[in-house]
Amino acid sequence: MPAKELRVAQIQDFTPKMRRVVFDGPGVAQYAAHPPCVPNIKLYFPKPGQLLDHPGVDDRGRWAFTGDQRSRVRTYTVRWLDEAAGRMAIDFVRHGDEGLASAWVERIAPGSILGALGGGGRVLKPGGYALLFGDETALPAISDTLEQMPEVQEGQVFIEVADHEEIHDLEKPDGVQITWLLRAGKPAGTTHLLKTAMQNLELPTDVEQVQLWVSAESEVVRFARSWAAGVGIPKGNRLIIGYWHRDLDELAYANDSDHDRVSGEMLFERQGHEREMNHAHSHH
Repeated sequence: MPAKELRVAQIQDFTPKMRRVVFDGPGVAQYAAHPPCVPNIKLYFPKPGQLLDHPGVDDRGRWAFTGDQRSRVRTYTVRWLDEAAGRMAIDFVRHGDEGLASAWVERIAPGSILGALGGGGRVLKPGGYALLFGDETALPAISDTLEQMPEVQEGQVFIEVADHEEIHDLEKPDGVQITWLLRAGKPAGTTHLLKTAMQNLELPTDVEQVQLWVSAESEVVRFARSWAAGVGIPKGNRLIIGYWHRDLDELAYANDSDHDRVSGEMLFERQGHEREMNHAHSHH
């Protein structure tokens, strides 16, 4: 059973650093076959300049990687799915040619092929007072989370991006406020913008109603977990996962610290398939 293929149908750059790729192909149907669809999808990239090679499957039906195949798996958020048309969209952060996925997304054209290996992921529980913190790697997940919120949801969202050209409209409930934090030329992963936003935040009186979601660089999420404990946000109300590490690729980060996950935090899921596969997101 080969990986289900996703074929590039359209490419849209909606900010200088965010590229939306619309896919069709059998991988879309595979993702949609287990509703309600989970938020994340595992993408399997070809070697640079080569056609897609497919991983095998073991006797339990799980993917059997050989050589460098596992290192070419990355995790992304599905931005939208049109089952009737057999299409889905995934947003990629553009970093130039500094990594496998980054290089691929810079060079693609309609007809380019990826593999789809399943999906998974936890999401923020609805209700309470929502607090979301993330950088541009978390923007697709933040956008998806905002779109799934009930109309009466209240909360705040803090998003770190490169500069004002990355700011764009997000669909959200009226009671949720978005604050954009601009690095203004500093490299990603080198600022204290998100940490400072947490420290300066005026929390609701009933802190046990706070639902906290944080995904960014490793150092930020480790700080966030310490901050959340210090201000009294219950552990079961937190979903804090590192999406990337300044010095590691996704596989190395997973092996090193399981993307800075800890047990006992929020376990709210949209039911899906292949949930045993980790669900932190790719930076490269």
